[in-house]
Amino acid sequence: MPHAMPRKGTRRACDPCSVRKVRCDGNQPCSRCAAASWECTYLKTHGKSGPKGPRRTTEAAIRRLQERNRPDTARARSESDTSLEDGSPSTIDYPLLDDLSQVRSPDIDSIGWPDTVLSPTFPEQRQEPQRISIACLSQYLEVYQNRGYPIWPVVDTETLIARLLTHQEDMEAYGLAAAICAATLGQFQIDAEPKSPVEGHYRVSCALFESEAKRSREATDHLENVTISSLLTSFFLHVFSADTGRMTASTVLLGEAITKAHILGLHRVPHYTPLDIEQQQHHLRIYWLLFITERAHSIQHDVPTMLKRSPELPRLENLNDGSIEPAFIQLCRLFNILDATITADPSTAREALALAQQQLNDDTPSRSLQNELQRADISMTQQWMRIFLWQHALGVTNMRASNPEDEFSFSFPARVAQNVLTSLSSLSKESIEAHGPGMESKLFDIASSLADVMICVPSINNETHFGIGPRDLIHSLSTLLGSYRGGNPAVISILQEKLTALGVSVTSPQRLIDMSSSEDERDERNSSPQSTTWSDSVLYTPVTPPQDYSPMLSALR
Repeated sequence: MPHAMPRKGTRRACDPCSVRKVRCDGNQPCSRCAAASWECTYLKTHGKSGPKGPRRTTEAAIRRLQERNRPDTARARSESDTSLEDGSPSTIDYPLLDDLSQVRSPDIDSIGWPDTVLSPTFPEQRQEPQRISIACLSQYLEVYQNRGYPIWPVVDTETLIARLLTHQEDMEAYGLAAAICAATLGQFQIDAEPKSPVEGHYRVSCALFESEAKRSREATDHLENVTISSLLTSFFLHVFSADTGRMTASTVLLGEAITKAHILGLHRVPHYTPLDIEQQQHHLRIYWLLFITERAHSIQHDVPTMLKRSPELPRLENLNDGSIEPAFIQLCRLFNILDATITADPSTAREALALAQQQLNDDTPSRSLQNELQRADISMTQQWMRIFLWQHALGVTNMRASNPEDEFSFSFPARVAQNVLTSLSSLSKESIEAHGPGMESKLFDIASSLADVMICVPSINNETHFGIGPRDLIHSLSTLLGSYRGGNPAVISILQEKLTALGVSVTSPQRLIDMSSSEDERDERNSSPQSTTWSDSVLYTPVTPPQDYSPMLSALR
């Protein structure tokens, strides 16, 4: 085995060695850059912080460029990937982790970092806690900016990265970045996508991101030092907990974020008075994001709300600067309608419900959205709200109408289910599943309500609309939920019990509407005279005659 080339100390490491935090011999090119065929440069100014304005990190740009042009060592680098999930050891040679102590001793900094965590060359060196590098964080923050920002438009990643570079000791900013990355990984499951960052050099588990976010929170005493950043860290940890099925933790974290919003005064008009227009709109987006998240979470998990609707707050506006999308404003409008309706005076409840159903029935705003992810969110939220308000009507008014178009009819859930399936036919499966457990819960609520009314009011089972009956609809929704990515087994179990009571068998993951087919294929299939439904391969299969349940309204929810 050849002897390693002797190293000599240098007062200055080249840019690639500095980014990798490995020892540099000071030559030009240095031995490491020569071996890897990299451009060996000394452009970095040492002793100063990063860029003064928001822009992509220098080290992330260097790493992306050099990784593309380094095929000879890509495999070795991939093998050095580290993650909390697989238990592989971390190495300094892999630019995943930065030393937590941003102020290094002059002696160590002058000669560069050793190749291992603990080098025998410096036996007295203290092993410092390590943190995820800015280069790695920026990879996932870029995914958030492209895919998550339209859903959670509350963090400017350029500004956050600049904050990390210019104030590298800022643990609050680091914790927020880690929480966003955890939520992004959990929500979009990018580790399962081809050519995702985790397949290559920047492989990091979502558990590590969450752990670092929590560690940073404790380091900054976030419960006492409440800021916008600490509020957002709580929120994104809530998202991650919900995505991983830890609903109790997600509920606590959401409540924590809302409590911080109350402490900061985001629900009060005086908070916004001294702010400039950009800050004002940013804080309003945070308020509305918490508002709509809590309302949906409260309905789906039966917990009380904390954040009150404040009509006197400044208006949420689109400044046409990319800070907010029309879809988010539409979503806020929908939840404002919902909250105003369920808190209406009992004497005017029926009128308020009728008005809300009329407003929610208008799908023109959602159809006008170009972004499919946003279109999926708005259209499904509208239909889910219609079902929720129908459930709410059971307890506050009489259900006497028989017209399925009537919002006070027992046939109404079938109408909503058909609207849902029609909407799904124009959306990809990925755009639906990208919204995670929240979308699954909405689909389940709609399917469950339809199953409940079919059980309690058996007469509606014989009704059809364009040849499609409730049994076709419940079968299709059930099979869709059965094939949902990362589906909740409890949801499937509950729905299966209801299907068994109805005598409906769901034996395959096929769906009445093929969400993966093209619009041309769907049009051709719809126009076929041989089928009375969207697909004749997945019609329900009755196993036993439906049981004659008593039509008890108390069973409806």
